[in-house]
Amino acid sequence: MPQKTIRKEIKVITDQNIVKGQKQNGFPMRKWKISLAGVNANGDEEPMPYVDYVEYILHQTFEQPLRKVTEFPFVLQEKGWGEFDMKIMLHFVEKSVPPFVLDHDLNFQSNHYEVPQTITFSKIDQKHSFIKLLNSPTTNASDRESSNDSTNDGATHKRRREALTKEKSKRIKDDRSSDDESHNSSAAVSGDEEDKIDVHQLAKKFQMLHPDDLIPLVNLVKANQTSDMYVKEDGEAGEFHIDLRTLGESLLAVLWKFCDDCLEKYQKSHKKK
Repeated sequence: MPQKTIRKEIKVITDQNIVKGQKQNGFPMRKWKISLAGVNANGDEEPMPYVDYVEYILHQTFEQPLRKVTEFPFVLQEKGWGEFDMKIMLHFVEKSVPPFVLDHDLNFQSNHYEVPQTITFSKIDQKHSFIKLLNSPTTNASDRESSNDSTNDGATHKRRREALTKEKSKRIKDDRSSDDESHNSSAAVSGDEEDKIDVHQLAKKFQMLHPDDLIPLVNLVKANQTSDMYVKEDGEAGEFHIDLRTLGESLLAVLWKFCDDCLEKYQKSHKKK
């Protein structure tokens, strides 16, 4: 019997403060910390046992823009002077469930702010153990500790990487899924099977992305790459070759959502002008 859609409420918690006596590019340096927490029906914080690990995709000017955190409350601490938009990817203990990607605006308008998010799980009727985990009551997480979950890979300072500013390093090629046929530009699925990602349309979306968004896209592929995927990086040519048909539906769905989020952001930015 098909299961009802399950929704889990979470929030992204940001804390930031000025570091006295330190400036960069004329701006004060700040220490910031991001963590996650589940939210129960009473509005109280709770653990997230259904999440295996979290990846933070930072601005490409960070020395290590991709950070992996494996322990709840998935704390990431850093130091820098600028505001930026980041991606946060939640990977679940049930590996057949696609990762959930959310956008987070790191800003310095307030020393502490919390942003609610909703994760929707559907079509998981066969994953009984995962359903039980999602529905099981959890203890209050008000005793969240941050000292032991500090900086997954250690705090690093921002550093401009000249190679990333070169246009040739921002090109992505799909060698095996060229658009040889005419396809409906709004189609999210192929005509062969429902819920299949149309790799031709996804390749088109890649070409519509701004150069600054290609590096996080590459990081998404690298973070989820397996041995049976065709992914090749040509450092000399500054190109990244992908056979989209080898990536698997879960990763394709993540890339599709990433592209849609970027394109929606472009449209909103254009309307404001």
